[in-house]
Amino acid sequence: YKRVLLPEFWVINTRCAPLCNDLDRGFEKLTFQRWCADTKCFIDETRDSYLVAQSQLPTLMYVHGNSLDHEKALVSAWKIYERVKVCPGRKLMVLWSWPAEPVYKRPLLTPVKLVRKNIQTKYRYAERQGYYLAKMTQLMSKQHPLTLGGHSFGAVTALCATHYLGGGQLNGYTLAGGSTEQQYNLRISLISPALDNDHLYPGHRYEMALYPVEKLHTTFSTEDATLKRWPNYSFRGCEAMGYTGIRASRLGVNAHKLCQQRLTEDVGRSHYLKEHLASVQMISQLCNTAFNTLPTAAGSSSSSRSFGVPSVNVQEVIQAPVKVLAPFGS
Repeated sequence: YKRVLLPEFWVINTRCAPLCNDLDRGFEKLTFQRWCADTKCFIDETRDSYLVAQSQLPTLMYVHGNSLDHEKALVSAWKIYERVKVCPGRKLMVLWSWPAEPVYKRPLLTPVKLVRKNIQTKYRYAERQGYYLAKMTQLMSKQHPLTLGGHSFGAVTALCATHYLGGGQLNGYTLAGGSTEQQYNLRISLISPALDNDHLYPGHRYEMALYPVEKLHTTFSTEDATLKRWPNYSFRGCEAMGYTGIRASRLGVNAHKLCQQRLTEDVGRSHYLKEHLASVQMISQLCNTAFNTLPTAAGSSSSSRSFGVPSVNVQEVIQAPVKVLAPFGS
C-alpha cells in the first residue's frame, strides 16, 4: 500500500488559565504546541502560527474527558490520532488539554460524596472551558471542516462552545458576535457524552448549541455502566445523553442535524475510549463528520472530497490494538 499521510498534531493547553472567572483575560494565557515527527518532541508555537496551520486543513479538535492530567490526556488524544489515520486525506488533530484532575482528595467526606463533589466541580470547569473554546473557534478558519469533538466531559465543553457561538448565555457569559446563523463546515462529534440528556432541547441549558453547526454526531450505549449512575451526579437528577441518547423529535428546527449512533453492541458496558475506538461504525462516522471521507478498503475509490489521498486497508488499521507510538510518558 502507499504510505498514509499522517495527521498533523497540535496541543492547545488551558491549564494555566483561570478556571471560572476572568475568562476573557484567561484566554490570552492559552499555550500552543506542535508535534514534530522528525525530532519526536513538541515545539512551542503561537496562536497565530496555529491559526495559519489550521486554515489549511480539515481539523478535529478533541476535548478529553474527566480526571486526566496533561500526560494522560496526551495518551488519550494519541489513541484517537492513530484511529483517524484511516480517514483519507490531509488533516489536523488538536488536543484541547484542560484541568480535569481530581480537585478534592482528602476531605472529611464519604467516598460517594467525594466522587459527587469532584464530578460536579469538574462539570463546572468543563462548562467554562466552553467559553475558551468558543472564542478559539471564532478565530479558526471554516474553509475546511472544523469539528469540535469530545469524550465524556469533553462533550460538555464542545456543546457549551457552540451554545455561546449560537448566541446563548451561560454562567454569566455571552460571546460577542454569537449568532444563530449556521456556520458552514462547523460540526460536533461526541463520544459517550456525560451530561443531562435534555440539555439540547429548546428551553433547556444548551438550547442554542445546534444553531451554528451543520451536524451533530453523537454516540450512546444503553449499557454504559459509568453513565448509568449519572442521575446520582447530575445537578437535576437526569439521565445522561450518552446513556439514553437524544430524542430527535424534541430538537425542534435543528432535528435534521442529528446523526446518532447506538453503540451498545460494540462497546457494551464500557464508557471508555478503547472500546469506542475499536468500533468500525463509529470510526467511519467520525471520518465522515470531521473530514468528509470514509475509511476505504485498499483498491476502492475514496470520497470526492478526500483531498486525493490513496485509500487504506481500514480493517487492518482499525482492528489493530490501540497503542501509543509517541513518547507520551512511560
